[in-house]
Amino acid sequence: MNTSSFEDVPIPGDYSGCILTDSFSRGLKKRVARCIRCYQEAENIGNPSIQYLSAWKEKEKIIWYEFVGEQFRSLLMCDRGKEAEVFRDSILERRVYKYHDYDHEVQQEALDRTDLMKARKKLRTESKKTGFTEAVYKVSLKGGTIWLKDQAVVEFYPRDHTSLSLGCLMVVTKEMAVEEQLTKAETALHEANRELEHLANLDGLTQIANRRSFDRAMQREWKRLRRETGVLSLILCDVDDFKAFNDTYGHQAGDNCLRSVARALNGKIKRPADLAARYGGEEFAVILPNTAAEGAFHQAESFRRAIETLFIPHAGSSTGDYVTVSFGVSTFVPGDDATPEDLIAKADAALYKAKESGRNKVVVLLLSPGPS
Repeated sequence: MNTSSFEDVPIPGDYSGCILTDSFSRGLKKRVARCIRCYQEAENIGNPSIQYLSAWKEKEKIIWYEFVGEQFRSLLMCDRGKEAEVFRDSILERRVYKYHDYDHEVQQEALDRTDLMKARKKLRTESKKTGFTEAVYKVSLKGGTIWLKDQAVVEFYPRDHTSLSLGCLMVVTKEMAVEEQLTKAETALHEANRELEHLANLDGLTQIANRRSFDRAMQREWKRLRRETGVLSLILCDVDDFKAFNDTYGHQAGDNCLRSVARALNGKIKRPADLAARYGGEEFAVILPNTAAEGAFHQAESFRRAIETLFIPHAGSSTGDYVTVSFGVSTFVPGDDATPEDLIAKADAALYKAKESGRNKVVVLLLSPGPS
C-alpha cells in the first residue's frame, strides 16, 4: 500500500477523504488512519462484510466517507468519491432498530427516503448519544432491489465537532424476505385473533353481545363509575309467555323471535357505552352508564314499544295477540357498600314484579345503599 504522511500520520495512496489532509486534530487523524489500515487488511484477507468509515460535522448536513471497501463500490457500481451520493439516492427505506439498556429490540421505525432526509439530524443526535446504530436499508441499484444491514459504532470528537461512524454492511435480502413473510403472517394472525375475540363476545343466535361480554362490561362500568361517582342503570327484560310461543310455533320460530327482539333492543342503543346483551334464554339485559332512573325508565319504555310494534303473532300470549316483553329497571351509584350482583338482583326483582303485575310493562326498583 502506497502511503504518504501528514504530521507523522500515514495517508493511504488511494485516500479520498478529508480528515487526514485538512485541519483536524492529530488524535482524530490517527484514529482515522488506524481504522483505514485495519479495514484494508481485513479486506485483503477476504472479509465478507462491506466495511466503511464515514464522518460528519456537528452542524453540517453533509456526510462523507473516509474509507469505502471495494465491495461497497462494486455493489453501488459507482466511481470513487461518489459512494455517499449514490448510496443516499438509492435508498428506498430505512428501518431503524432502537434498544433500551439490555432489552432486545423495543422499537422498529420505518422511514422512506423523504422522511429519512427530514430525520437525519435527529438520527445523528441519537447515534451520538448511544454510540451505536443499527439499521436495515432497502436500496434500489442497477442490479435490482436489495436489503443491506448496517451496524456501526459512533465516536464523537468534541475538539473537532466531528463524529465518526465505524461500520459494516451485509446483504440481508433473503433474511428480509423471510421477515416480510413473518410480518404478514403475524398481521394475519392478529386480525384472526381480533375476529375470534369479537366472535367470543357475540351471542351466536342473536348476534348481539353475549353473557360473557355483559359480565365484563358490567364489571368495567361499575369500577369506572365508582371512581367517577357516576350513576349506573341496568335493564333486565324477558319475552312474555315464551314457552307458550315455542310450543305453538316451534323452536325455529322461537329463534327468529329472539333475533327480532335483539335487533329491536340493539336498534334503540344510541351511545357507545350502552350495551344490549343476551342474558340467557329469552332474557336480555341493557347496561346504561350515566343514566338516572327516569332516563332508564324512558329507555325501557322505548324498548317495550319497539318490540310491541313488531307485531309478531303470539296466539298463546296472556297479554294480547302479539309478542310482548316485560322490563325490570334498577339504578344505583356504585360504591363500596354494594356490588354489581346487588344491582342485577334488584333489576331481576323489578322484572319479577313486572311479570307478576300483568306483563308487558316497565317496573323500576332503586338499589338503596347499606343493608335493606
